[in-house]
Amino acid sequence: MIKIKCVAEMIRLKRFSRYAGVFLVVTALIYLFGRGASHFGRSLPLVGGAQIGVVRIEGVIMRSEKTIDQIRTLAADPDVKAIVLRINSPGGAVVPSQDIWEEVLKARKKGKIVVASIGTVGASGAYYIASASDYIMASSGSLTGSIGVIMELAEVKDLLDKLGIHSEVVKSGAMKDVGSPFRPMTKEEKSYMESLLENIHRQFILSVVKGRHLSLSTVQPLADGRVFTGQMALENHLVDGTGDYRDALRQAAKMAHLKGIPSIRDFPRKTFWDSLLSSKVSSFLSQSLGSTAGFWSVLPGAKL
Repeated sequence: MIKIKCVAEMIRLKRFSRYAGVFLVVTALIYLFGRGASHFGRSLPLVGGAQIGVVRIEGVIMRSEKTIDQIRTLAADPDVKAIVLRINSPGGAVVPSQDIWEEVLKARKKGKIVVASIGTVGASGAYYIASASDYIMASSGSLTGSIGVIMELAEVKDLLDKLGIHSEVVKSGAMKDVGSPFRPMTKEEKSYMESLLENIHRQFILSVVKGRHLSLSTVQPLADGRVFTGQMALENHLVDGTGDYRDALRQAAKMAHLKGIPSIRDFPRKTFWDSLLSSKVSSFLSQSLGSTAGFWSVLPGAKL
């Protein structure tokens, strides 16, 4: 009885070893085919190979960590030959926009082709990011550009006076409470704030000059904060072509010398609750801060 059990166990063990060996061989072949396809710029069904990564930049840009992590992940993957930035954003805070712009340049230095695809809107800070790409594609009716900086500060002194509310400030320097809503801004303070915005504006212009390989004399006249349609932007050399998202994918594949139909690597989209919250916040900001909230970001600080 014991011998029969031992023989049965040995038979099962041999079968398991055989199946495991077949599985390992098939897995290794799939991996090798995938690596080979990637090397020659091809993608094979079920096997994989060359990919185009997609990073979506949507809504008001207030943070950069998630977008930067996605760009870094794609830049580090040898199978990803090109990255498409799908942009639908009115802009955002200065620093996150600059940080993402820098990360796009780093991805390009690693040999990745980066194509920006502007949807309904890709203005201000969103255009700042797009300007770091190898190629910018926008729909003919997209709104883009808005190369400018704005800061809006509320002053509620008269209202508080009517309510009998007064503010006392103790500060260590003349400019420490500049922009306070509890009193009008002095001439010196306004001049100081304008100098800050001018500096940020200058950084914006020079970044576009660098990213787009344009002369300062070309960009400067366009950098007065106005928006352009995709067609107007093309005429002013702010974008390289007109087309939709699929056209941008084809352009990325062409520039990366990919053959056939490459696989698309996309990151998970926002959940229903994320989208709902984003919509509610955007609606609240528009109602609270006025109609000018279209092509800038929100506090703190200056906006692109």
